[in-house]
Amino acid sequence: MMTVLNRLRGVRGFVAKVNGLLLGIFVYLLFNNYYVAIAVCIGYILGESFGWGEWVGNLTGWKKNTTEQLEDEGRSNGIQWLATHIVKDYKYNFIKYCRVALTIRGIYWWLPTLAPLYFVGINPVNIAVAVVFLGIGFPLACEIGHRTSKLWSFKFMENGWVHQEVWYGFMQDIAIIYLIVTM
Repeated sequence: MMTVLNRLRGVRGFVAKVNGLLLGIFVYLLFNNYYVAIAVCIGYILGESFGWGEWVGNLTGWKKNTTEQLEDEGRSNGIQWLATHIVKDYKYNFIKYCRVALTIRGIYWWLPTLAPLYFVGINPVNIAVAVVFLGIGFPLACEIGHRTSKLWSFKFMENGWVHQEVWYGFMQDIAIIYLIVTM
């Protein structure tokens, strides 16, 4: 489901809201709890709303490892501050900085999305595993997308960024299936 929906989200911005709504409906159908469904929907939409272009662009295409200064990405939500404290030599290790920033960004996206599932009986350890998987999976999807874009390309998957959207959607599907199977 998310493999396709995450790619569509990348094509048109409004599809992120549709994805959040569909995820909320899916949760409602599974658990018959509209409070949790609404919370998941809002969590997805809010979590998705922060930017990530500088980091995804670098990992899927540019691959520059040095930078003179950081752009505004992650400045207003604390990601930039946290990532620069983890990767202290970010100016000369920019790829690592982008990976760390995207991992934090993935956690920012999925923690508010999946945390409400606790209230319908999903084990908090399983939620944490899914959130960490999706956090680490964000830069991993970029690396995989960068490589697969050199192996194949067609009309709707023409570059590393687009490939990353499909790979990250696939990882989202894995996380959702994991949460359902471990209920």
